[in-house]
Amino acid sequence: MESIEERLLTVCNDRDHGSHWIVREAISILYDLATEKTSSPEESMQRLYDAAQKLVRSHPAMAALAGATKRILDTPGGLSEKAASAARLREEVDSATEHIAEYACPVLQGTLMTHSLSGTVLDVLVACKAQIERVIVLEGRPRYEGRTLAQLLVKQGNVKVTLITDAQADIFLSQCQAVVVGADTVLANGDVINKAGTALLAWAARGHKVPFYVLCETLKISSRTWSGDLAQLEEKEAGEVMEEPIEGVTTRNFYFDLTVSRLITSIITERGPMGRREIKQLLSSY
Repeated sequence: MESIEERLLTVCNDRDHGSHWIVREAISILYDLATEKTSSPEESMQRLYDAAQKLVRSHPAMAALAGATKRILDTPGGLSEKAASAARLREEVDSATEHIAEYACPVLQGTLMTHSLSGTVLDVLVACKAQIERVIVLEGRPRYEGRTLAQLLVKQGNVKVTLITDAQADIFLSQCQAVVVGADTVLANGDVINKAGTALLAWAARGHKVPFYVLCETLKISSRTWSGDLAQLEEKEAGEVMEEPIEGVTTRNFYFDLTVSRLITSIITERGPMGRREIKQLLSSY
């Protein structure tokens, strides 16, 4: 069995899972740190705070991670109260997908297209499989997580899947009734930060007049707005794109991009569909 430190390192270094998995694992780690009995309460509390800081720094594009850790750490009281908060939050995360599916299934029918590996999207597509004819999956360079999603859709839902390169999306969009993606962060104005390539797909969907849906938990909604700072999009090693460098050529590898809200038909959450107005109302209630 992995130690807490090993699990923390795995989550901090993860590049293959969606934010749903990362956030749930982070909550579980913080819960275990708050309940472990091998250290003094003071040491355990310090480890809890240190782990939370490492998690947030490791995935700056994921608002849900910052939101989840803040909610746990801001819980009044000691370790037991913070552990109880983590347990409640984990239950909310686990139940959110079922509610998202209830709102999303009426609009996810026929042939759909998706991009990146989102645990939320996977679960919702499997839940709605009776009305889905086919899912066209972009393979998701440079780590090809779309291939994993394609396998999981077949294995978990026996869904018919077509796997294509990212560059072929426009060719197949005319066959689709909708595009559906996840989100790493929903900004205060309804813009979405997600896997690089999402914005291009949204523009292409607009050109084909294909609805573009984002599925995510409200935990991913942030009070932040886009600052223009590309650091929010997490640039990684160029070697993932080009293993053997080409002399005189600069290779870039941003993991995320920004999809503006006007390209998004609806953001479907566990509380129902949301647009800019509903997001503003939600943030003002906090």
